[in-house]
Amino acid sequence: MFAFAPWTWNPADGTVQGWRFEPSLLKWQREAHPLPALVYDRSWPANESEKRKYRQALRKLNSARRLAHLNGPLPGKAAVQLALAGDERLSPYLPPTRLYEGTDSFLRWLTRNRGAAFLKPAAGSQGRRVVAVRRKADGSVSLRGRLADNRAFSCDCADFHEAAARIGRWIGGREYVMQPLLDLRNAKDEPFDIRALVQKNGKGRWALTGTAIRRGQAETVTANLHGGGTAEPAQAALASMFGGEKAVMLLEEIRECCLHVVCTLEQCYGRFAELGLDFGVDRSGRLWFLEANSKPGRAAMECFGEAVARTAAGRPVSYARHILFRSPGRVIHEFDHL
Repeated sequence: MFAFAPWTWNPADGTVQGWRFEPSLLKWQREAHPLPALVYDRSWPANESEKRKYRQALRKLNSARRLAHLNGPLPGKAAVQLALAGDERLSPYLPPTRLYEGTDSFLRWLTRNRGAAFLKPAAGSQGRRVVAVRRKADGSVSLRGRLADNRAFSCDCADFHEAAARIGRWIGGREYVMQPLLDLRNAKDEPFDIRALVQKNGKGRWALTGTAIRRGQAETVTANLHGGGTAEPAQAALASMFGGEKAVMLLEEIRECCLHVVCTLEQCYGRFAELGLDFGVDRSGRLWFLEANSKPGRAAMECFGEAVARTAAGRPVSYARHILFRSPGRVIHEFDHL
């Protein structure tokens, strides 16, 4: 295995400049390598300029050599929700979702949803650039969310029209989706969600690596770890909020839902090696499926200890080995027992 940037590709000899870890020296060695048999994309460009550079280089490399990718991409959130809604087993878990199409569509959405809404980028991640809208008792409108650099913000508007105008300027030409503002907060008024990391193992079977609660800071709107949230094992956290019996039921419900989600997404979008699936539980104890992430982080799994964290990091490698050495056959969608 080695790490490389796609813009280091040399079409003359078909190599890239890669970094390979040398255990005996405890350091990384830079070497020229032939293109790998499988590419595992873990890039996180820091800004729009780096993102464009990365995408252009990867597109050029793909068009020349047709790289085999370990994990496939997902389309925007609206398309994913539409695909999942086609499975009658999943549709009860999906909050209503619509594309933002300007201030008029936003005002209509607020009217249908009792003066509250949650907006997020159709292609966003890590909780960046989201905004929660809520009408207050005095008739003013509260806006709370996160900026592009993940800093929290809040402001009040005189009415919905002022709020719609501000949000319209902020969104600009970006693609956004609108959802109801679900009450996904604990007794301390902290936002929380549930991250289930599902990965294929060395046998090519889907396995649930871990299910963690992510808790955000009070008065913020997201629980993402990049925004200052913390993680803990889901069973204990859910038991403290809903009782032990309900926690067991929720975790089993999550497990079944994960299986349906990965099966549906692979049928629609091709093979995946891993997915981060996010769930919410409202104050009534109802489970909601929030979104799927095709490039999930690992940090939430560290709350289970070193063994689970190592499993989370190692499973993509084990699955890559399975792909390279398996005999031709269909992809297996079932879960292994943990």
